[in-house]
Amino acid sequence: MKWEDFTPAIAEGKIVLTPFCNETEFEEAVKDRSKAEALAAAGEEGEDERCATPVAAKTLCIPYDAPPLPPGTPCFISGKPAVCWVLWGRSY
Repeated sequence: MKWEDFTPAIAEGKIVLTPFCNETEFEEAVKDRSKAEALAAAGEEGEDERCATPVAAKTLCIPYDAPPLPPGTPCFISGKPAVCWVLWGRSY
């Protein structure tokens, strides 16, 4: 999965499985970038603090029973070698 496919899937309420480098810096980058893109798509500048539903994607888990990760698979956000699969989603 590439970033271009990630944000539309999250916006549709899907849970997304991606190869990930498992670095905190890039987890935060996913949250920040997905939030910015979701707000831009909605024509908003900032998230309404009164809203209980955040628009940013967040990590849900590293699945125990994940498909094999082929050597050299790039992380979908950093491009670094992925070390695991991660499920992402949004709170509802």
